[in-house]
Amino acid sequence: MSNKQTEKSPRKTPWIPVVAVILLVGIIVVFNGRIEKLEKRLQRTEDIQAIERLQYAYNYYVEHMLKQEIIDCFADSPDVLLDWLEGKWKGKGGVKKYFDVNQVPPSNFLHQLIPSAGLITVAPDGKTAHGRWYAFGGVMMPSQPQEGEEQTVSRSFINGIYEIGYIKESNIWKILKIKWTIPYGVRIYDGWIRPEDIAGPMLQEPPEAGSGPMTPDVPMDSEDLRYVTGYILPFHFTHPVTGEQTSEATRNKRLKPLQVEKTESQ
Repeated sequence: MSNKQTEKSPRKTPWIPVVAVILLVGIIVVFNGRIEKLEKRLQRTEDIQAIERLQYAYNYYVEHMLKQEIIDCFADSPDVLLDWLEGKWKGKGGVKKYFDVNQVPPSNFLHQLIPSAGLITVAPDGKTAHGRWYAFGGVMMPSQPQEGEEQTVSRSFINGIYEIGYIKESNIWKILKIKWTIPYGVRIYDGWIRPEDIAGPMLQEPPEAGSGPMTPDVPMDSEDLRYVTGYILPFHFTHPVTGEQTSEATRNKRLKPLQVEKTESQ
């Protein structure tokens, strides 16, 4: 037998495909890890945006005390809590008790608190969150006069701070707990200007057509309810929890257009 016949053929190197498989698996693991991290970041961003939308809507509803819409912002959890300065109300039943839907505030009521500087922290499991907000705004609180008495209105600016807990129920963010404090307020005894004070003089003496650059293309409409205290500018959005249309149209129906007599020159 010749030497050539006795020589063994060289073996193929088996580790090359093994290394290739290992590298491929590693790339897949790293890629999947990055995808998972991106998905978590996206979910956290969406959660924060949903909580901000809920909070803004809640404050719009509080402005005119749209009570059913306010109640619907809260969770069904037994841990729901309103921690106000005057006491605490527990559970969804406590919220309904505090925001009694049978008591409709007068049209000149206003409780405009503007949430700002919101800082939201979502829990690692994505099921709960906490938020801290400033809430600065104007408040008009009409009195409930006895028979023969005239109604008075307390006017003030207040600065409040919310510490709010949120919870995700059925994949929808809702309010769980509110803790509220008022560091300071300012009472106003004069100089509070209402929509009627602004629109009245303009309706009484409207500008003549072509009298200057400030002449409107469409003149003022005396039937426009924006000139009346208590008007709720319609919301373009539905309720962030229920998805239903809000009730501002019902409230606006009780208002009457501003009655202004034009000057004799008109």
